[in-house]
Amino acid sequence: MPRETASQPVPSLTIQSRLEDLALIWPWAESIADGHAVPADTRFAIHLCLEEALSNVIRHGYCGQPGRPVTVQFASRPGELVFTIEDEAPAFNPLCDSPDELPTLSSADQIPLGGQGIRLMRKFAGSLAYQRLASGNRLTMQFSIPR
Repeated sequence: MPRETASQPVPSLTIQSRLEDLALIWPWAESIADGHAVPADTRFAIHLCLEEALSNVIRHGYCGQPGRPVTVQFASRPGELVFTIEDEAPAFNPLCDSPDELPTLSSADQIPLGGQGIRLMRKFAGSLAYQRLASGNRLTMQFSIPR
């Protein structure tokens, strides 16, 4: 795992395609959030979106095959944090064929298992962008923060 200084988190982190490796993301994301005074609701949104996107890459993109790289890059701009996830999985644009709105349900019994993560990411991220790479995918998520 890359080193970071007390004042500046490392700008990227590469994990392997194992769900256990998601545990490496949280301290890294928290150090970024701490360094930018990110409010609790935005921290929640960042964690939710990173977990959903990364677990989708591992489970569906790589079909659970271990040892494949997934890189998360971080950048800050005035008033926003940007996380970019790159993988080497087959092409998959999560922004196509995914409704923007979450369904209205009257009880927890009506909530379908699976398939809600992309909609949640659309709801909680400020913006999402997808780009097909020569050998993989790039998903960029932006989150607004107070200046």
